Amino acid sequence: MLLTDDWARWFRRYVPKPDATGRLVCFTPAGSLPSFYLDWARTAPAGVEVLAVTLPGREQRSAEPPATDLESLADAVAQALRPLGDRPTALFGHSMGAAVAYEVGRRVEAAGGSLAGLVVSGCASPARLRERRSSLTAYDNDRLAVYLRDLGGTPAQLFDDPELRQLVVDAFRADLAVLEPYRPDETGSRLRTAVHVLRGEQDQATPGHDAARWAEVTDRFAGVRSFPGGHFYLLDQRSAVLHAAVEPLRGHGLQPMFMHAHRKG
Repeated sequence: MLLTDDWARWFRRYVPKPDATGRLVCFTPAGSLPSFYLDWARTAPAGVEVLAVTLPGREQRSAEPPATDLESLADAVAQALRPLGDRPTALFGHSMGAAVAYEVGRRVEAAGGSLAGLVVSGCASPARLRERRSSLTAYDNDRLAVYLRDLGGTPAQLFDDPELRQLVVDAFRADLAVLEPYRPDETGSRLRTAVHVLRGEQDQATPGHDAARWAEVTDRFAGVRSFPGGHFYLLDQRSAVLHAAVEPLRGHGLQPMFMHAHRKG
């Protein structure tokens, strides 16, 4: 399969590395832009190219309607990844992005592909996601803005400007509409790839006992690693978390994600 320009709708390639030996595809937390991973793209090891997933309605796709359900979103991303399957690829996702990355990984494997690894960060286990009953979509804009400010991850000054605050709230609300109805299917096959779990030590949304339950979805559980900080611990621990995220790509003899994909650019 030849690499076409269509992939560029889905993935921001901030620092092109045509000779990279592996790729790290990064999925953003709810309400965030692909630039959340700009620093990673600039500082990743020389052999790793970082791609940031761009959701419909964000950045260069601002004119498109936002995604409406997580399963269809995962279908589309998995399909868009196929032309990029010419070299080992690992998926990384934080918070909502971890849930999307997990579903994309399931689809890649169902289509006959293989991943170097799946790294999930700051996200409840699929078992807990099936049980949860979150109600953030019921918050009005003021209450949601307070929640986001307290959660961290968004520059505080954005909440001081009414127009910018509205943009932040609208983006987060659009992603909530995708995430909150999501209930992972418990009847599907276990992942064949290794699953690495990262979390903040003070993140109440991802307690250690639940993080360990990610072992239920894979035949190769790589364990849980905790870092100082809360839900957005990775902003203060960028270098250490990036090092952990690219760890699955450090192996030798890894196969391309899709054997038939042609290497081009």
